[in-house]
Amino acid sequence: MAVLFVSSFVFTVDAYGSIAQTVASTVCCALVALLIAHVLNHRFGRSLFLVMLAVIGLSVRIGWIMLNPAPPSSDFLFLYEAAREAASGNFGFANSAYFTSFPYQLGFTMYEAAIIRVFGDSLVALKVLGAIFNMGTAVILYFTGARLFNETCGRIASCFYAFYLPNIIMCSVLTNQHLSIFLFFLGCSLLLKRRGALLSWLWAGLAIGVGQLIRPIGVVYIIGIVLFAMLEVWKKLREGRRRKAWRQAGMLLAMIGIYAAIQGGANASLQHAGVTNHALSDGDKYWKFMVGLNADANGGWNKEDAQYANSFAFGEERHKAELKRIKERLEDKTQIAALMGRKLALMWGSGDSSAYWSLDGTGRSQLERSLSMAERPQYVVFCGFALFALLALWRAGMYRGPLLYILLLLIYAGVHLAIEIQTRYRLDLLPAIMLLVGYGVWQTYGSIRKAASSFGEATKNTTGGVEA
Repeated sequence: MAVLFVSSFVFTVDAYGSIAQTVASTVCCALVALLIAHVLNHRFGRSLFLVMLAVIGLSVRIGWIMLNPAPPSSDFLFLYEAAREAASGNFGFANSAYFTSFPYQLGFTMYEAAIIRVFGDSLVALKVLGAIFNMGTAVILYFTGARLFNETCGRIASCFYAFYLPNIIMCSVLTNQHLSIFLFFLGCSLLLKRRGALLSWLWAGLAIGVGQLIRPIGVVYIIGIVLFAMLEVWKKLREGRRRKAWRQAGMLLAMIGIYAAIQGGANASLQHAGVTNHALSDGDKYWKFMVGLNADANGGWNKEDAQYANSFAFGEERHKAELKRIKERLEDKTQIAALMGRKLALMWGSGDSSAYWSLDGTGRSQLERSLSMAERPQYVVFCGFALFALLALWRAGMYRGPLLYILLLLIYAGVHLAIEIQTRYRLDLLPAIMLLVGYGVWQTYGSIRKAASSFGEATKNTTGGVEA
């Protein structure tokens, strides 16, 4: 988290061209965050808070969608066009080079096709549903934060997530992230709500399994949950509670079973229906690793690798060619170490690309720049509060619940040291950061109140002594 804070600050200085302006904007954002915490700390009812959060958050998103009717582009356009074909019963697109290389995109394509079948060929319907799922994640964060920490922390985390600029801006983009993030964090929330109940683990497996069909990063959550659960099992064994330890292990296996059954069922259904002959896990196995290890491109997408891969027929020939290039790039250990350091800083600290994706093709470059500049101090402040939260949790020894989200962040960041990076990919784990932000803001606000109270008492006692 220290890397996130330092790198985000450095990249913001670079964007603004001034340390003074960066410090000033960051301090202003931090003060606004603390003011919001002060308002949220006043205990107006839970129901009222959730209604206000949902209504205002969704209204802002729908307003942005209407004001920015950006057409889909790049992969988003390709998936949308494929969904339109699927909705009409034509699945020929599944044999295209794109879906042969990346069959895991079929899950989200089928989701969009189902929406088109129900609501008609409407971009607005798809975008509004994405906005609803995005706000659904904010609501999940509220309940998760309240359960892990306290009511105010939950409110802060959900509020900041709901009004973080990229989360609003990306609602005009047909990305699979809105739905997948909702499903993944719903699964984690269900798991933590009743860790001792088998049904909670089964529901969690279902949510994460469906999330994997939408966006193929479910393995990150499975690994994180396995590590989290095994730590719990180890603790119970050490305490002599063997029966509860084995029960915990059994529930973990049941969750993994549900997850695997969903993947197998989806593969069998798509193949039986004649949509594809490939499993969703098939495809170009080494592409993202080859790109991610390209030191000249800092692990990002580049034409050189794209042209190299496309010069080989898909299948074993391409896989061998990509694997050969990966091995070549791994030979220089010093270069790889330096690359991973740069990737960590770029992935988690450089400017967000949501404005680019949302306004691509609209010709509104000035608005794109303004939104990107406005996001920068927001992100720096969030990273700072998240870092403070980790220090506070370490000092307080509060590891049990937050540990799952910390593990997820570490695993996800570790995976991207090896594979392709894009700044929009960090949105996938943004809810985990926001949970830490909520706790960090609350701790900071509490410390300020305590210091102010102590100062007031000291001043009062001093004044009283003089008058006496």
